Amino acid sequence: MDIEIEIGPGGKVSLDTPQQQWHDEADVVQFARFAGQEMMVTRVSDDEPNVFELHYLGLVASGFESVDQAKAAASAFAKEVFHYLNNMIRD
Repeated sequence: MDIEIEIGPGGKVSLDTPQQQWHDEADVVQFARFAGQEMMVTRVSDDEPNVFELHYLGLVASGFESVDQAKAAASAFAKEVFHYLNNMIRD
């Protein structure tokens, strides 16, 4: 079965926003959109200033040693998240 997909009014805003462009909100957190959804890179804690995490669609990747290292892994992480979510859907 072929299903036609269209962008609805609500999706238009999030999908028309520039994708994969990081924005600083503070020294320890940055945001970007991947596939119209917000991803965040953040420092784990003040006690661990060199450990960063990526957060996307309720899933987390951790253990990055810098913001730049986490951001470099963001595209691959987004793809892995969609793969993970895809495997949760039964036919």
